[in-house]
Amino acid sequence: MKRLRIGWIILAVVLLLGLQRPVHSQEGPNLLRNGDFEEGDLGQAWPFQDGIPEVQTAPGWRAFFLDTPPPYVAPPPDHCQGDARCAWGRPEFRDVKAIEYPYRVHSGQRAQKYFSWNRQHEAGLYQQVGGIQPGTRLRFSVWIQTWSCMPAPGTWNECRTAPLSDSPAPMHIWVGIDPTGGTDWAASTVVRSPEGDAWDQWTLFQVEAVAQSDKVTVFIHSRADWQDRAPRINNDVYIDDASLVALGQATPTPQPPPPTSAANSAPAQPPQAWAPAATPTPRPDGCSVHIVQEGDTLFGIALQYGISLEELQRLNAGSLGPDNMIWVGQEIVLSCPTPTPTPEATPTPEATPTPQGGQVCLLAFHDRNGDGIRQPDTEELLPNAVLTLSDSAGLVGQYTTDGISEPYCFPGLPPGAYQVAVQPPAGYGVNGPAQVALALTPGGQLEAAIPLQRGASGSATPAVVLPTPEENPVARPSIWPQVLRWGARIGGILLVALAILVPVWWVLSRR
Repeated sequence: MKRLRIGWIILAVVLLLGLQRPVHSQEGPNLLRNGDFEEGDLGQAWPFQDGIPEVQTAPGWRAFFLDTPPPYVAPPPDHCQGDARCAWGRPEFRDVKAIEYPYRVHSGQRAQKYFSWNRQHEAGLYQQVGGIQPGTRLRFSVWIQTWSCMPAPGTWNECRTAPLSDSPAPMHIWVGIDPTGGTDWAASTVVRSPEGDAWDQWTLFQVEAVAQSDKVTVFIHSRADWQDRAPRINNDVYIDDASLVALGQATPTPQPPPPTSAANSAPAQPPQAWAPAATPTPRPDGCSVHIVQEGDTLFGIALQYGISLEELQRLNAGSLGPDNMIWVGQEIVLSCPTPTPTPEATPTPEATPTPQGGQVCLLAFHDRNGDGIRQPDTEELLPNAVLTLSDSAGLVGQYTTDGISEPYCFPGLPPGAYQVAVQPPAGYGVNGPAQVALALTPGGQLEAAIPLQRGASGSATPAVVLPTPEENPVARPSIWPQVLRWGARIGGILLVALAILVPVWWVLSRR
C-alpha cells in the first residue's frame, strides 16, 4: 500500500510538470492591469463582484450586464408565451483553466468566460485606465472565442457537436474605447469596432481612439440574439490576452512646405496623426525626395511623410525592386510639381477624390521562443511564406514574403471582417492557428505577425483561401489536431512516469 501511494505521488508530480503551458508575453507596454487574465493563484477562485455569487471576474476587470431584456431584442421563443423575461438572463462569469479546457484558453493558464444557459444576454467586461496623456492615440486589442449551440433533436440540454457550435446564433461582438473615461458601455462617446463573429476560433478584435482625458475605458461586448426564435442552450464567450497600447500623439508637428512655388505645387497631403515629422530633400527639377537610409522600408517612408503607400508606388514606378524592395542611397520621390496647363489646352475636370480605405499589414517571423509574439532584436523575418487575405466575398490578395521588406500591406480596404491564412515555408510550421480573423474599422490599420517555428505541428497545414459563401456557407475549425497533440503529450508523460516508477518499485521490493 505504501509503495502504491509513493507511485501515485510521483505520477501526479510528473503530470503537473508536463502540463505547464508557456505564458503569453506582451511586446511593448500594456496599459491594462491583468490583460492576460493570469493574475492571482491558479488554485484560488476570483472574487465575487458586488457580492453577486454568479459574477466572478478577473482582478482589474468589471462585468456589466442587463438583468431585463432591452426593447430591441428579438422576440422570445414560442414556449415563453410572450414573456420576454423567459428567454433572458444575467450570464454567469467564471474563469476557465487550460488544464481542463485547453482550446478555451488563448495562452497561459486561464482565461475569462461568461455564459448564459438557455438564455439570451447582453453583457461584457470593462476596465478604466488612468495616467493617460490627452491626445494620445490608443489601440485596444483582445482575443475572443464564442460557442453557441442549438439542442440536439429530442433533447433539451445536449449539444450534438460539442465543443463546436451547432446552428450558432449571432453574438453581436464588438470592442470599444471611451476616450473620456466613462464607464457606460452604451454611451455615445464610446468608439466601437465593427461587429464580428468568433464561433469556435480565437479571433482578434481591435479598435483605436484618441484620448480626450487622463482616463480612458475599454469595453468588450456581446449580445446573444435568437433571431429565429429558436433557443440555444450554449451562449458562451471566452476572453484572453487583452492589451491597450499607446501609438503616439495625435497632434502632428507641422511640416515645412516643399521648396516649389505655390503656383506649381501639388496640394500637400496632411501627415498621418501619429507619423513623426520629416523634412524632404529638394531636387533641381522641383521634386521632393527622401534618401533611403539603413533600415528604411517603403511602408515606413510612407508613414514618416504622411503619404499613402499607393501614392509612393505610383511616383516611383519602375525604380522599385520586387515586393517594394529599396536600397540605401536610393532617391524615393515624395512629390513633384504639377505642370501649369497652356492656354490652348482644355482643362480636365477635377476628379472627385476617392476616400482612402483602411489597410491590413502582414509579416511572418521565426518564433524562436514559441510565445507567439515577435521580439524584433532576436526573431527575424522569414521569406517564402505565402500570406493570403480574404473577406466574406472571397480572396482579396496573396503575397509571398521575402524576409526583408515586410510588413506587406493590402491597402484601400473597406471596413469589415477579414481572415489571414498562411502557408509556411519548407521546414516551418505555424505556432498557432493557420487562420487569423481581423475586424477592420473605417480607415483603420491592422497588423498581424504570423509566428512560425521549425518543425512545428502546423507545418503540414496549407494556407486556406476562404471560399465564397455559396461554396461553403459555414466554415468551422477542427479540434482534432489539438486533441492529437495533447494525446501525444500525455502519452509521453506516462512513459516518463513509468520509467520513474519501475526503479522505485524495484528498490522498495528489495527491502
